Amino acid sequence: MSLKVVKSLGVGRFMDWGAVHAGGASRGILFFWDNKVLELLELERGGFTISSRFRNVEYGFVWVFTGVYGLVLSREKKEFWEELGAIKGLWDDP
Repeated sequence: MSLKVVKSLGVGRFMDWGAVHAGGASRGILFFWDNKVLELLELERGGFTISSRFRNVEYGFVWVFTGVYGLVLSREKKEFWEELGAIKGLWDDP
């Protein structure tokens, strides 16, 4: 994902973003967050996923977000499910 594309979507001064590039027909995953509201603690990129831990700036609670894109090729399904299993063990947060 190029910075030019991200900026064309209206990302402002207080917006941050994370992306995972995909091969084949998929374009990947792109997500944004308001850095005045959420503090990014960690970001993990996989072959099929992007996971992040955030802290709410005002209240201090921590939560995890995971974005996933599905597969078209059946030969990649085993790797996909292994990656999902590994994500579960990254953090203890909700």
